[in-house]
Amino acid sequence: MLESGLTGPALYARVGALLPAHGVTRLVGIGPEISAEMSELKVKSEELKAGETAEEPTLLTFNSQLLTEFYPSTEAFLAQLNPADFAHETILVKGARRFGFERIVAALQAQQHGTVLEVNLDALGHNLQHFRQQLRPGTKLMVMVKAFAYGAGSYEVASLLEFQRADYLAVAYADEGIALREAGIGLPIMVMNPAPDAFELLRRHRLEPEIYSFEILEAYLATLPATDAPTPSFTNSPIHIKLDTGMRRLGFEEADVPALGALLRQHRARLPVAGIMTHLAAADDPAHDDFTRQQLAAFGRMARALEEALGRPVLKHALNSAGIRRFPEAHFDMVRLGIGLYGVDASGLDANALRPVSTLRTTISQIKTLPAGATVGYGRRGTATDAARRIATLAIGYADGYDRRFSSGAGVVLVHGQRAPVVGSVAMDMCMVDVTDIPAARAGDVAVVFGAELPLPLLAARIGTIAYELLTNVSERVKRVFVTE
Repeated sequence: MLESGLTGPALYARVGALLPAHGVTRLVGIGPEISAEMSELKVKSEELKAGETAEEPTLLTFNSQLLTEFYPSTEAFLAQLNPADFAHETILVKGARRFGFERIVAALQAQQHGTVLEVNLDALGHNLQHFRQQLRPGTKLMVMVKAFAYGAGSYEVASLLEFQRADYLAVAYADEGIALREAGIGLPIMVMNPAPDAFELLRRHRLEPEIYSFEILEAYLATLPATDAPTPSFTNSPIHIKLDTGMRRLGFEEADVPALGALLRQHRARLPVAGIMTHLAAADDPAHDDFTRQQLAAFGRMARALEEALGRPVLKHALNSAGIRRFPEAHFDMVRLGIGLYGVDASGLDANALRPVSTLRTTISQIKTLPAGATVGYGRRGTATDAARRIATLAIGYADGYDRRFSSGAGVVLVHGQRAPVVGSVAMDMCMVDVTDIPAARAGDVAVVFGAELPLPLLAARIGTIAYELLTNVSERVKRVFVTE
């Protein structure tokens, strides 16, 4: 453990005290320092139990019954590793990057999990700071964690965002926000599609609904106390007014503003409004910039009228990831960061600045050499060839989120850094790829489905979709592994 600021004896004395406090029953030490220090610590602990006086008080808490084993290097440990020796155990892997402990993680999980989504929290933090640097001083940052945080894992991403001092989170539905509250997330959370039957739950969990129609607003008002005196339980759960400036989905239109303003004025004592928002239809496409500017101008007019009705300014937010970069003059009071956080360039301006956050990997279950003319998979849709081919079966299918449109050569994966095209139809739990030109490929090898070397936009273009869909389609049955340095 480098850069702790402590000497070896002090550092490992502290480690020795933490182990029994957290119920650790087994310690594997790798490297000369931990091996020497922890071995000596255990010897001293035994001496103390024999009646000697402690010079270091933390030694008294060291558990001499702890099972310990030490290795001079990661390579030495891997050479004797039998993953079955770690069955039914919860394992913390901790160490400096130079030890390459990711090799241990790969060896331990290979026996159990064929398909893994690796989420790089350092890359996510980097992307957050990149967008934060684009904002004017004082502009707040709302971050989208809907749809399981674009497939990355809602709680884990939300927890990092809370640590990084994001101002707001946004989810699509009430149950997503409730799950975050129950997991201990304390940031303000906006709910974009609130159902009237969930309004009481929203307030109970301090969730802020997006109100987009008179019907929804009247339903929300009906759940509030009749008194005009605000109460803490309600001021902690304000609303966001959604304006439709051109998306033509949800929201109040400009013709609705006079009646909406009158309603807000009438109930402003008991109806706290946190923000006014709109959604841009084509912020990522320069061909529609005139339309986008018309939306922003309409939003400015509508928001000013509503603020006048409320008698005070509120948070105004309109921009998504692409808009943050392409329309800096319209940051208003807050922006909403979505796909950009997860490493996908939506604006065309960030290709070299963003880091991919998610890497989807699977394993080769088996390789077969098929004779010329053979067919592969359901419906015999695998392309027959005039020569023998090596076909690898991968442990991923459409139930894991690997789109069936990748069938018959539309999709590719990386095996030993080389592209292997999909053969035949993607099945529910597996698919096949051609590894004829990758002679080193073997059963158990890793195949990269998407990541830094196989970018999501490239794959999305091959099947006529967008990166959002590929990210959010990764099934929750796929194990998530969170990586940070």
